This record gives sequence, C-alpha cells and structure tokens, in this order.
Amino acid sequence: MNVTDVTDDAIRVELSPDEAVLINNALNEMCNGGHIDARDFRTRLGADRSLARAVLADLHDAIEGMKQQRLAQGKPW
Repeated sequence: MNVTDVTDDAIRVELSPDEAVLINNALNEMCNGGHIDARDFRTRLGADRSLARAVLADLHDAIEGMKQQRLAQGKPW
C-alpha cells in the first residue's frame, strides 16, 4: 500500500492486486459471512453495514477493472 496524499477530507492510497483483494475479502466476510448483528457490526467496524457494503461494491468493481487490464496486458492475476 502506498499512501499518495493525506488531506483533512481524504486519504488517497494505491493498492497492489493482493492488497485490494485482501481488503475486499475482509469486508466481504464482515458484511456477508459472519452473523454479526447491526449494533455489534457498528461497534466493531465503526460504520453501518450499508456503508461497508457500498465500499465493498466499489472496491469489487475496481478490482474487476484491474483484473481485466492485467489480463489484457498478459499479466497474471
């Protein structure tokens, strides 16, 4: 992971394929794999499940884009 910029409104990072998949899988497990009630979810993650699912969806789409670009360039996925 490479932090490229930090401001008072955002942190910008670059993730390798392995790092992106790691975060994706962790979010997926928390959102869909475990049986965590809504209150405990918020306590553990500091966000509602709906926000976590939205982040998961965006990250998943970005990973799919990265995967297609790598495969088109003949790079391994």
